[in-house]
Amino acid sequence: MTSQNVHDNAKRLVKALIDRANLDAPDGRINQVAAQTGLKENEIGPAIKYAKAQGWFQPTKIGNLKRGGWLSVTPAGKAAVES
Repeated sequence: MTSQNVHDNAKRLVKALIDRANLDAPDGRINQVAAQTGLKENEIGPAIKYAKAQGWFQPTKIGNLKRGGWLSVTPAGKAAVES
């Protein structure tokens, strides 16, 4: 899988979460949305990892506490899919 594919897959996943109004979602929901967008099982992990590295996802916080197993789409993630 090329780095361009990983970039495109991550962007597609972030856009799909935004389109579904899932800006904060548990890991299971993110995987479900990824599959619904056509990502294969072996493409989901790299797409999530890439999105995290780009700052498009961050751990979800409630107050000052991180919510384990949940990710939030960041403003950078929103901007990435708009470009």
